[in-house]
Amino acid sequence: MNAIQLDFWKSSEECEIDALRIQYAELKKSTEKVRKAMFARNGELTKRILELEDRIQYIERGLCYGK
Repeated sequence: MNAIQLDFWKSSEECEIDALRIQYAELKKSTEKVRKAMFARNGELTKRILELEDRIQYIERGLCYGK
């Protein structure tokens, strides 16, 4: 049977490192959400641009050919 030694007292450096690890994990989670949102927004804008280009071509055809 292996005995496990628990650390009940951490040094200030260890506490600070743990706090930084928690902050890093939260920041990574937050940036991942922002990245996904920006990717989705980029897709929406690309779709809208394509729709507007089609509308412009339709209008230009109507003006040029009198349809």
